[in-house]
Amino acid sequence: MQLDNILWLPDETKAILFDMDGVLLDSLGLDLSLCGELLKKHLGRSAHLSKEFIRSIFAYHPPEFWRRIFAFIENEQGITAADAVQDAVLAEYNQARKEAVFSVNPGIVEILAACRAQGIKTAVVSNNPTEDVRKIVTQSGIAEYFDLIVGNDLHNLRPKPAPDTYIYAANLLEIPPSQCAVIEDSLLGAEAGCKAGCFTIGVATGGTTFAALEQSDCIRRVYSSFLPNTVALQFGTPTKKKLLTPNDFVSHMIEHIAWRMGCGIDLFWNSNDWPQLGLALGRAIAGFPRQAEIGAALGMIDDGSAEVTAIIAAEPDMLIETVEQLDPAWFFGLRCEQLASSAPLLELLRGLAQGLRARLHIRICGVEDPHHAWEGVFRSVGIALSKIFAPEMPQVQADASDGKAAPAHGIVVEELSEQTAAVVRTTAESRVRVAVQCNEHWPGAYNFKVGPSIQVSGFGGLLEAMAQEAGFTLAVDFVAERLSSSHVVMEDIGLVLGKALKELLILRMNRCGVNGAGSSISTADDLVSQPLSVGVSVEGRKFVKFVPFNESYSAFRQQFLLGQGVFGGLFSEDLDDFLDGLAGGLDCSIMVHVRENIAPAEGWLLLFRHLGKALKEVFQENPCRKGIPPGVKATLA
Repeated sequence: MQLDNILWLPDETKAILFDMDGVLLDSLGLDLSLCGELLKKHLGRSAHLSKEFIRSIFAYHPPEFWRRIFAFIENEQGITAADAVQDAVLAEYNQARKEAVFSVNPGIVEILAACRAQGIKTAVVSNNPTEDVRKIVTQSGIAEYFDLIVGNDLHNLRPKPAPDTYIYAANLLEIPPSQCAVIEDSLLGAEAGCKAGCFTIGVATGGTTFAALEQSDCIRRVYSSFLPNTVALQFGTPTKKKLLTPNDFVSHMIEHIAWRMGCGIDLFWNSNDWPQLGLALGRAIAGFPRQAEIGAALGMIDDGSAEVTAIIAAEPDMLIETVEQLDPAWFFGLRCEQLASSAPLLELLRGLAQGLRARLHIRICGVEDPHHAWEGVFRSVGIALSKIFAPEMPQVQADASDGKAAPAHGIVVEELSEQTAAVVRTTAESRVRVAVQCNEHWPGAYNFKVGPSIQVSGFGGLLEAMAQEAGFTLAVDFVAERLSSSHVVMEDIGLVLGKALKELLILRMNRCGVNGAGSSISTADDLVSQPLSVGVSVEGRKFVKFVPFNESYSAFRQQFLLGQGVFGGLFSEDLDDFLDGLAGGLDCSIMVHVRENIAPAEGWLLLFRHLGKALKEVFQENPCRKGIPPGVKATLA
């Protein structure tokens, strides 16, 4: 059941039971400002609360809400509030809430109107006294939409997280809880709805984040907001793209489909209902005139590849398999960047097949890194669909206005001398700037402006460890203009850093001569004592290889390269992508010898340090090699 392209419910739903604060109304803002004012007024300037703490207790009914506040400032700040002060604060707080006119959250009026049009009953079920709730929703202008208002003061009902108020509301509406949907913004309220036996939905417009709601076993579906969804594509404008879903990696996969189809895309999706997103995307694509009934493709990126066949069919379905040597249960269970497993991507593809009214047959072939493998899948899907739907486009006339070629890959060298290089790369999604000073080391500057679901702040520490060993000073700025994912951050920074180093290397090579190759091995003892070693050779080609000495590469990959979390949220597979980007930008080969089994966190830090040592040797002056790159077939340009 769909309500105004905003909310999806089970078909058997007969009623929606709404929490008030944070779901219907934006009342969090009042708490964030009012609580501090009341504490300052009654207890002085030293009593204070963080916004995070207020959000964490936002769902509790007012007496419990303030009991927790007073306990917190007593335990944490040593400030005790007398009973009379507590009573006065609670009274002023309740009065302020009664007098406030809260704004209605976006999309709520549209949902309520759709409920009325479709005969779905509605109720407000709040952890506040009933008459207070009635007054608040009346002042906000939405009371007329509700069949029932239930507070926490009726018939000795226990407040949330007990299920009493939701069960009571369902009984008064004469609808079984199993046919009711509950919408909550808090884990506490969601627990109440779940215990009542209702289909429970979380929305991150109140005190709880999307990620926290999504992790709850009580919640069946999570919404970022109730803003209307948008899915629109247009052939011939692939650089015009705007994608926003609750997960950046899902957005990135859909971007691959649109890009390979040759389409611009305007996508906003408000929930983790991935099958519905796939369905909506498939229907949008199916709206284009068909040029064929079948499309097939091999898609790839780096070490990930897949084969896809798409066939328009009356009975759509999706079959996905792997090559024989790949364990599908292991692969589909792997974390993939911001996704805990591949389940959302599988759900998205199944929905896509339904929306396209097509049979999708997908074979995953090359896997070194799960996100590359999935990029190969979604690229393949986009290529296959382009063969079915892409129209013939008119020829574009070449622009001969100035005769200048555009910088390759959007890369511009802003500054270059024998000691310093600054390089900027700009794409439709991001802007990366890296500055390198190769003759001295000072603490670097590392700034990352990325989406809230991406954790890359710890990456600066690894870059600094590398720069320190190399004797470089680095300045790195990454800004995600529209869309990003953690592997894009790592890979793009590696690419631009590599380009800056390459420009420096060529200039120094021609003017004074440099080694052009180096390693972290300095003495014979290093060959015994180092758990791992790194070698770098700048020969005009990209190559990265790990060589474990005492275990199979398959075991090493699972225990070190894939699925490991290090340094406060960094992903091991993304660090591997940094090496790929660096090798591509520097046109170099990187070899990592792993002599001992080593824990991922220790190993990656050691790897970056040893990479710095190798780069230091690469850039060491060597007059005997003036104008000569390393390697007998080197093609540095």
